[in-house]
Amino acid sequence: MRWSQRQFVKTILISSVLGCGFNPGAPGESLPSGSAASSGTGTGTGAGGVTGSGTGIGLTSGGGGDVGPGTGGMSCGQSSVPVMPEPPDILIVQDKSLSMNMDSSGANCNTAGCSKWSQVSAAMNTVVMATQGTVNWGLIFFGSDNMCGVNTTPSVPIAVNNYTAVSGAYAGNQPSSYTPTESAVNAAVAYMKTVTDQNPKYLLLATDGLPNCKPGDRTVTDDDSPGATTAVMNAAAAGFNTFVVGIGDTMGDATLNNFAMAGGEPQTGSADGNSFYEVNSTADLVTALTKIVGIVASCTIPLTGVPSNLTNVAVSVDDASGNPTKVPEDPSNGWSYTDTTMKAIQLNGSYCNSIKGGTYSNVQFVYSCDGQAICIDKLANGQCGDAS
Repeated sequence: MRWSQRQFVKTILISSVLGCGFNPGAPGESLPSGSAASSGTGTGTGAGGVTGSGTGIGLTSGGGGDVGPGTGGMSCGQSSVPVMPEPPDILIVQDKSLSMNMDSSGANCNTAGCSKWSQVSAAMNTVVMATQGTVNWGLIFFGSDNMCGVNTTPSVPIAVNNYTAVSGAYAGNQPSSYTPTESAVNAAVAYMKTVTDQNPKYLLLATDGLPNCKPGDRTVTDDDSPGATTAVMNAAAAGFNTFVVGIGDTMGDATLNNFAMAGGEPQTGSADGNSFYEVNSTADLVTALTKIVGIVASCTIPLTGVPSNLTNVAVSVDDASGNPTKVPEDPSNGWSYTDTTMKAIQLNGSYCNSIKGGTYSNVQFVYSCDGQAICIDKLANGQCGDAS
């Protein structure tokens, strides 16, 4: 039996893998109603018994509508993949010197929970628990003994979902040492160099006093501010900027301001004029830590789980009311690919700021076949509010 020209065209379409990594159907053919696209390799049987195969987006049928010529590599429905910004790696460099047993004014603490150590533990636990899915936290203490020791490895290595480990480490330690800040920062840098992921990396130095314990010198009464400042500066040069939190009445504001400037992440516009974050209560520290997390939140988003070679694409976010909003493709104020490999995107301008500030959420990478409109905002009447 001689094939018609239309049958021949269908056969070519079925056996090809085209364009954006999955095949468009022949003109006039539509997907089943309620279908969803999913990646895979499949074989479909088209009109006239013609069989073809392809690798790309397969079809999960939801019933109803007209079926196209094949289900293997032949779906043209709009699909989306939720994508997440790269979580920053933050290593807490926590002072546990004996003065952390005092209250925020430097007086002896005579009531439960009034010590700087209790306040810091509570605040860190609150923030780490709230952000453990979007920040990879780690923790190193200084000192590690009752003198000037510093462990070369952290008590809690950098990892996702680290609340339980961080909380347990605070609960299992108490202030007991002097303040070997220089050695602690150097140890933190050495460890961070072993963390091989591509995520942005930071140190969070939380301390309540002037550094002492010069490396190699057991004379703990000496002020080691210059050496500690150099260590923070070297950390930034190695790619690990440092946020500095001063806990309570440190009587070392000048030194902590030097740390903050050397670390590359000074606070700006503070009421007290300090470049470090001065905190005097659990609430103060939660506020400071939340601000820091917002600053370091990444706007680089790997396209994990997204098929390659896509050309008809869009990006959407949910606004504060949960409404899907299209992000324009714009390197200044929108989204753009990070490089020519197209394996990651970058949110730019106000969209980056809104992701960091929590105004926008639920980033979706949306794609379809070439020539098919992408609908981000489907209106109540069934029409598309912003077809692209």
